[in-house]
Amino acid sequence: MAKRMILHDSRLAGTAPHIAQNIYVVDGNVNIEHCVGWVATYARSQGRLDELLVMCHGYEADWDLTRQQCTGIEVGGFGLHLCKQGLGLNNVSLVAAWLGLIKRITVYACAPAGTGRGNEGTVADGRRFMGELAMWSGAEVIAAQNTQYYSTGSWSSRIDFGAWEGPVFRFDPNTGRYAQILALPMA
Repeated sequence: MAKRMILHDSRLAGTAPHIAQNIYVVDGNVNIEHCVGWVATYARSQGRLDELLVMCHGYEADWDLTRQQCTGIEVGGFGLHLCKQGLGLNNVSLVAAWLGLIKRITVYACAPAGTGRGNEGTVADGRRFMGELAMWSGAEVIAAQNTQYYSTGSWSSRIDFGAWEGPVFRFDPNTGRYAQILALPMA
């Protein structure tokens, strides 16, 4: 059986599906440093995790940071709405605590790998963010470019992501480079 853990920010409505041995629920009161440390502690206690499933909102905005103008078209890549501080290019190095402890990180969030025109090389460069997440953690990262839609079902409050929307990328833990992949089934 694969060793899996879900990291769920409860501001993403619903309850995490029961597809992992451990579900760690955080919110806006949990410091990101504590969260990263707890994931590392759990992964270490398991000898290593095969997969960490991150379920949270992704930050999107309609900004072209290079030209410093509003575009009217929302794009992703601005980071993850995870814990009190969020996780983005400004603090992604914290996940170095996971080095050697996680084989794959799958990010179920809106557009974490999105990079809007004019945001290349800025703090809103989602592909760079996901590439750095892969390199700092030493884990393969799977993330989508587009806004993702999910439901909590009519009979259950469990999160159901359904199929991926738009391109999905695999980020290499050694180089941070990415390649579009055939979408894996959603959790």
